[in-house]
Amino acid sequence: MSVLKSNRTRRRFLKIVGIASIGVISGTTLVKLTKEDTLKKVTWSGIALGAPAEITIYHPNQKEAEDILSNSYKKLVQLESLFSLYNDDSQLSMLNKNGYVKNPDPDMIALLNLSKKYAEITDGAFDVTVQPLWNLYNEAFTKTNKPPKEDEIEKTLNLVDWRSISVNKNLINYEVNGMSSTLNGIAQGYITDKISENLINSGINNTLVQLGEYRGIGDHPDGRPWRLLLSNPEHTDTIGEIEFTNAAVATSAGLGTPFDLSGKYHHIFDPKNGYNANKLLQVSVIAKTAAEADALATAFLVLDQKAAEKIAKKLNVGFEIFDNSRNRKIITSI
Repeated sequence: MSVLKSNRTRRRFLKIVGIASIGVISGTTLVKLTKEDTLKKVTWSGIALGAPAEITIYHPNQKEAEDILSNSYKKLVQLESLFSLYNDDSQLSMLNKNGYVKNPDPDMIALLNLSKKYAEITDGAFDVTVQPLWNLYNEAFTKTNKPPKEDEIEKTLNLVDWRSISVNKNLINYEVNGMSSTLNGIAQGYITDKISENLINSGINNTLVQLGEYRGIGDHPDGRPWRLLLSNPEHTDTIGEIEFTNAAVATSAGLGTPFDLSGKYHHIFDPKNGYNANKLLQVSVIAKTAAEADALATAFLVLDQKAAEKIAKKLNVGFEIFDNSRNRKIITSI
């Protein structure tokens, strides 16, 4: 059961008795409950796919907890080595460089198939092949501090089409020369899910995994839901609170990676026209898996609200927006 709680007053801190907040990550802040019973709290923190990351588990035996976290970290490193754009030896980088990857890792196959699934569900609003658009905008702003020209965008759109990625167990390849992909809109969620599965298989029933996105396994050891404070896109104010149990939360905002100071030009593109999606400032999604929440948070920034709401209801996910008038609106709850 998950609840999106509305908060109409903008505050820097939510003053809730017995609760203190720590660390802002991707538009949300973890609310740490102070009561921890007899379980030991053991935490790993670091960086995953360029974002602050943390795994906290509650376990009666500290050594066993440390071993579980060590194994989780090894899995995280292995997955990041597949999906990173910044590692020249990753399978994603090799795919973008050569146009194909032979004998791809099963996780690479799984993630690309999952990406294609959400591309189809969202009618292409989520599309990992938008990387050529990012390259185009980045080069234009680096050289001229202006967006690319219309004809350059039109030409680049020929390289954007999720249906032109062929995926099978022996080969992943692009069907159009010059294509490239970014998995930044789903890889963090996928890795969060895989680490969560490892923890569950290790007997962990109550923990919060934060690897760019959030996934709560069970509820907090105190018996309460996991709680996140939601900040505005600028990370200057708190706009509400999210509660969830056995679910995942992802937040996406164009201001996360802007090309210019105004924030009008950023990393969220409409794959159909090549321009930035500026219908909303921020979207948060609660779903059963972090990969689903991650992909849909990106797609819902691109889609109009009615289309996004239809998908949210069909998939039974929670969906809320922070609109251009700076109003927080809960569209669907689960």
